[in-house]
Amino acid sequence: MLSSCDPQRVACVRHSGNERIPYHDIQKAQKTSRIDNVQLGDFTEQADAYRRSRPAYPDELIDMLVADAGLALGDAVADFGAGTGIMTRMLIERGFVVSAIEPNDSMRSQAEVTEAHWVAGTFEQSLLETASQQWAIAAQAFHWADPLRALPEIRRVLQPGCLFTVLWNNRSKAADDTVSWTDAAIRRQIPEFDEAYRNRPWKEILESSGDFTFVTQRTVSHTIPMSRERFLHLWKSHNRLNTIAGPIRFAAFFEELSDHLDQLPIDLINVRYDCESWSARRND
Repeated sequence: MLSSCDPQRVACVRHSGNERIPYHDIQKAQKTSRIDNVQLGDFTEQADAYRRSRPAYPDELIDMLVADAGLALGDAVADFGAGTGIMTRMLIERGFVVSAIEPNDSMRSQAEVTEAHWVAGTFEQSLLETASQQWAIAAQAFHWADPLRALPEIRRVLQPGCLFTVLWNNRSKAADDTVSWTDAAIRRQIPEFDEAYRNRPWKEILESSGDFTFVTQRTVSHTIPMSRERFLHLWKSHNRLNTIAGPIRFAAFFEELSDHLDQLPIDLINVRYDCESWSARRND
């Protein structure tokens, strides 16, 4: 009998993809700093804004990823870096048994997905049983992991032949005038800011520890209409921006953005995202 993750059961789509930047140093440490109780990677101060503002992921993409993983109703799925449960809810709605791994107390407390099994674990120490999961996924989260420690742990909790998928909602800066203006304001106020996940060689990163072999990359675009309040909360929820900016520069940016939005004759801001995913299969 084939397992739900057996390569004979799952049709693997291989894509050449776009050319990626060279992958030189997988072990480069994440920069850490603390400024007035805001620490890089600690979402305690951003948890409420995160719940209020962050978008879900395209149903079309999630359904494709589920098919890639060869899942059936009732299969066990690990949602790593579950945050406030955005992906967790989408998995529960599809009939899976979900373990939501999230180390931050404030983020877990904002989640309203009681059907999931919530675990105060990390990418590197999930606290899940060995070979207990039939798919592992990390949405908007794997850039916080140490890949050379996280990938062996994720391999440990997966059953043989199963997939690990990483994905991000990548905001399109040019698709909306307000989003473009906001990006320019960030460049003026915090010129050294950069997103941690954009233009990273995720195929090479997923294969870097020898625990996984890359399978497929997928992209689906979607647009989220946001109210002024939600759009402001979106930037309040951004831990990396808050931390790199510090309280004074972030306050200056936020005031400038608020004033700009007050002058616009619009009710909604259409924020377009290119949701990008990379999947790799557990090596046995």
